[in-house]
This record gives sequence, structure tokens and C-alpha cells, in this order.
Amino acid sequence: MRRNPTTGPHDPNVGGAGAHARSEAGFSAVTAIVILVILAVFGAAIVTITGTRSASAALDVLGSRAYQAARAGIEWGAFKILDPEKVANNPPAGPYSTPYSCIGSPFSFGLGGQLTGITVTVDCTYADATEFGNLVRIFKLVATSCNIPVGVAPGTCPNTTTAFNYVERQMTAVMETCRLSANGPSC
Repeated sequence: MRRNPTTGPHDPNVGGAGAHARSEAGFSAVTAIVILVILAVFGAAIVTITGTRSASAALDVLGSRAYQAARAGIEWGAFKILDPEKVANNPPAGPYSTPYSCIGSPFSFGLGGQLTGITVTVDCTYADATEFGNLVRIFKLVATSCNIPVGVAPGTCPNTTTAFNYVERQMTAVMETCRLSANGPSC
């Protein structure tokens, strides 16, 4: 090893190449650690974003199913209200003994097929009015569907849970029926 003629044997940087090489190796190790930490943070961020997007997509699908279930509840409630007009219950010539009325309210049921796991609660209220001597009954149907009902199966919706995967949809429909008299034929 060649010594620098301007330095003495007691100078701290005798043979300067060795000390300089050690400081460069330390700098490389720190740089490598910083790069590894940055890559780890990016990897964790990608995993988190992917998981969040996947959970969000699953909740979107569940929300669409709950919406369709609420629609089914409205249609079911309307059918139950209009059912007295079916020939099996009331013959075309009368007597019309079954008035239009709500189902037992609220009424809950579970669905099958693609809507398995969704519960629908249908609430029905009505008010009577007279219009030109005819009995008009105005119904309000509210169908609430959810994936985590309250109580024993089928349970009821809505629920006050704060579960992250709870989905609820509600639809309202108003319809009216008309009879020439209380239990008479339709208008």
C-alpha cells in the first residue's frame, strides 16, 4: 500500500482508500434498506387496495340483490292486496265477500334462488275514502330487505346493526282499489 507523502503516520486517514471504501459500503446498505421499505409499503398498499375493491364489489352485488328482493316484496304485497279479485276467491258474478285488504302487517319472508340469504319485510297500511259514492281504499306498501335480519328466521328488516357487511334497501309503493260498495264489485 502506498502512503500519501503529505500525511504522517499518526494522521487519521492514513492509506485513505480503506476508510473511503467502508463509508461507501455503509451508504449502499442504507440505500438498499430504504428501497426495501418503500417496496414493502407499495406492496402493502396494493394488497389493501385490492382487498378493499374486492369487498366493495361484493357489497355492490349484495346491494343489487337486496334491491331486487325489495322489488319482489312490493310485487308480492300488491298481489296479496289484489288477490280477492281472482276468480278462485270471488266469482265474476259475485257475491264479493272478500274486501281488498292488507296482509298481516308486517310480514317477513326469506327468498330463494339468487336471492337466498336476503329477508324481506313488507308493511302495509291503508285508508278508506269515498269518491262519487264508491269506496276507494288507498294502500301504502313498504318493503324493506336486508341480509342480516333481526330475530329468529326469517327475522325482520330493518336492523340497527353496525356490521360492515350489512346491506338494506327499501321501496315504497302506493296503490288504490275501488268498490261500488263496501263488498261490491270493482268500479
